[in-house]
Amino acid sequence: MTKPVMITGLLLLFFSSLVKAEEPLVAPKPAEPVKEIDFRDPIPFGLPPVEYGLGEHSDPASRLDQELAARTRKLNYEPQWGYLRDVLKALQISESSQLMVFSKTALNPRIINPENPRVIYFNDNVYVGWVPGAEKMEFAAVDPLKGTIFYELAVKASNEPRFIRSERCLACHGGDSSLRIPGLLVRSFLTDQHGRPISGYSQISHDKPLEKRWGGWYVTGTHADMTHLGNLFNRDAIEEAKTNPALRSNLKHIDQFVDTSKYLNPHSDLVAHLILDHQVHGHNLITRASMEQQLGLRSDVEQQLVRYLLFLDEAPLTGPLQGTTDYQTSFEQSGKRDARGRSLKDFDLQTKLFRHRLSYLIYTDSFNKMPSAARRRILKNIYLFLTAPAAELEPFWDVDPDAFPVQERQAILQIVTETLDNLPEFWTVQK
Repeated sequence: MTKPVMITGLLLLFFSSLVKAEEPLVAPKPAEPVKEIDFRDPIPFGLPPVEYGLGEHSDPASRLDQELAARTRKLNYEPQWGYLRDVLKALQISESSQLMVFSKTALNPRIINPENPRVIYFNDNVYVGWVPGAEKMEFAAVDPLKGTIFYELAVKASNEPRFIRSERCLACHGGDSSLRIPGLLVRSFLTDQHGRPISGYSQISHDKPLEKRWGGWYVTGTHADMTHLGNLFNRDAIEEAKTNPALRSNLKHIDQFVDTSKYLNPHSDLVAHLILDHQVHGHNLITRASMEQQLGLRSDVEQQLVRYLLFLDEAPLTGPLQGTTDYQTSFEQSGKRDARGRSLKDFDLQTKLFRHRLSYLIYTDSFNKMPSAARRRILKNIYLFLTAPAAELEPFWDVDPDAFPVQERQAILQIVTETLDNLPEFWTVQK
């Protein structure tokens, strides 16, 4: 989560001067002024033009359901997995993205526990939840203008499987932790031996130190002398971890805790965890910025989003970090590359998550199909950071120039210039 202290008076003045030079915010009615709100104020996403519960959607799960309705696609059923394998294939989600969570902080709490964890699979735009023994699969897919849309798909065999829209998830996915919009959640809660939460954190992002992450989750992978809260359950183990923080860390398998034959693979890959932690809060910030623009509201969400996309408040890593599947390779291979072969999806995993610190989320529909005025302002501020003289980084951005060297900023400029469509005219690269 962005640190409030980072949005200083000087920084707000800097951003305000930029906004005046760009396109004005569009209010719902021409005669109505833009309404200033606090970042934590609720968003009336049921009102026009957002109308969250109404209208057509363009999220990946909705598009797949339309194909099923038109019978241009068929899902194959398997006795053990139901439609899981075919759904992942249809949504272009890698099985290596599998993450296991055993805390009872989601649907199906009666059957989720350390011996029967829920699994999450995801790509850049959609998330799939599956639990052995559950009657339905769960989906959260990001629509560019309406935010995260939730669906369910019955696990039992059917001649006409269909995605059913569900809004019961908004009881949790529309509160403070998801920025008061229909959003996504990653939590970190230590649990008892049954998976019941004891204590933890209700909002996780790349800004949170690793030592506070992954409570209630299984984690497979190595991370040197860094510690986390994963793989811990029951009060005795939690108490022991207070004097032995490395307890259950650097595990390459978790077969001692769970029968992994019930799942597509026996992993809960550390690198996939890092990506999920970054991506979820990023999606929520993008959705909030989009909705504020649509509804004629304005908070400091765009400033927070710029800082987040640039990883300016990222918790440092002390690697090397490594997962236990081919997730890292498949993720990097999916990145757009410039003429020199560089991508925003290239990992570092030594001192930071990525080699080039501008989020790949700028390629998603949720970012590129947001209202054009908001997208333009956000890209303008990113561009100004990347081209700023080193002497301006600390006073205007609260960033140590040595921590974000000019060579990295120039590389990001070039990568984006060659790989991002519909760039504004101000985005140029000086040779």
